[in-house]
Amino acid sequence: MPTSSAIEIHALTKSYGDRVVLDDVSVDVARGSRTIVLGPNGAGKSTLLEIIATIRTPTSGTVRIEGHDSREHLRDARRSIGLTPQSNALDPLATPTEIFEFQASALGMGRRAARVRARELVELFGLGDHCRKRIAQLSGGTRRKVDLAVALVGEPPVIVLDEPTTGLDPLARLDFWNELTRLNDTDPDRTLLVSTQDLHEAEVLATDIVVLRDGRVVAHDAPDTLKGRVGERTLTLAMADPASAQHLITKSRTAFQAEARAEDLVRLALPQDSNVLETALEDIGAMAGAVREIRLSEPSLDDVFVALASR
Repeated sequence: MPTSSAIEIHALTKSYGDRVVLDDVSVDVARGSRTIVLGPNGAGKSTLLEIIATIRTPTSGTVRIEGHDSREHLRDARRSIGLTPQSNALDPLATPTEIFEFQASALGMGRRAARVRARELVELFGLGDHCRKRIAQLSGGTRRKVDLAVALVGEPPVIVLDEPTTGLDPLARLDFWNELTRLNDTDPDRTLLVSTQDLHEAEVLATDIVVLRDGRVVAHDAPDTLKGRVGERTLTLAMADPASAQHLITKSRTAFQAEARAEDLVRLALPQDSNVLETALEDIGAMAGAVREIRLSEPSLDDVFVALASR
């Protein structure tokens, strides 16, 4: 019976001699999610993705891809995965069309079916102006699109991407993020597993986040849930003068506090899932003429990374 998890990892370890790279990793990746793996250098991100993609074998533990054990049913597990590696591995003298057709043939498609699939991918990724150019002639962003398209030749339900936008300029990164989101949105069952050190990339893409530290999973949850664990929303007001700030602190039904750095600033911590903000806004409205500025601050993935991923 199909489960709600596209990837199921249980008690996974990977060691090289005395060096432990992955230590008892257990995590389920929800089907249809865009799951981001975060962690500092050396946390084990690339090793984890390579084991999931069946490039490396674990020392112990199990990995199931769409229900297929990656050791007992290797062929089925591999057919369920498309991989976009960290480094571009495309033949610089080939064209995108040639690469797509070759990959399709390697997956067992006949010549006619391979040509049809190549044309579909050219159209899907907007590569019409580039499909006859050599890879060496393409920009970094376009080469990355070709990398992603190669992973989709066999229409696998799981796409694994290892730091996919490293080295791309900001516009190319944004374009690539849009492609990933579109692929996920157009097929609700397609799962994206992405390793990155770019916290903005994680902020844009993630529906779920896995945090690795020293080869172990230290957190796995939705981005907003993780943010709530490590920080809190804060409402900060700049008042007209210190007297107004003190009046708000005294009269408000909520726990406004004075800011030590400036006597005209007041701050209110906003617990998750409470009506504190609604009450505070009512009290602020009663003396709106004395308010110069209101700022709502949210915890960020930077806070999550510092609190959970750093040693």
